[in-house]
Amino acid sequence: MIPISFSWDTQKRSISLQWNGFFSFGWKKGRALTKILGFPIPFGFKKKKTHFPIRWDYLKEGFSFLSKWKLKKAEGTFSFPDPMVNGLLYGWMSATQTGKACRKINVTINFLGENRCSGEAILPLKSFFQHLKRWVFLFLQERRRKRS
Repeated sequence: MIPISFSWDTQKRSISLQWNGFFSFGWKKGRALTKILGFPIPFGFKKKKTHFPIRWDYLKEGFSFLSKWKLKKAEGTFSFPDPMVNGLLYGWMSATQTGKACRKINVTINFLGENRCSGEAILPLKSFFQHLKRWVFLFLQERRRKRS
């Protein structure tokens, strides 16, 4: 299995999509980055306004696609402006995480006003191509409807 990896980090302000270390695409501090074999490739976007109609078929396929991702790790710390909410969430989180030393998900509540989140999720390549095939089929059906 050659997985596709999606990772995010709010502290570094980065989002990346990687395939087997060969190809990666993402954003870091507001700039788009594309790399092939670790070498940056200049790639620009033209701002073009597109309209995608929201139909039940698209939503159903989107939710099905999201359910195929496996969470590899996630960690974060959150703080809310109200100290009472922070106290309630801190108590609830400490009660639910007792006795679990090795976890993929590590979320904490703090009182310092610090918010950050990072993590990684993977998707098998087979699932990616199955969903890509369905999306292309739905797109072609939509184009045929517009022509008729």
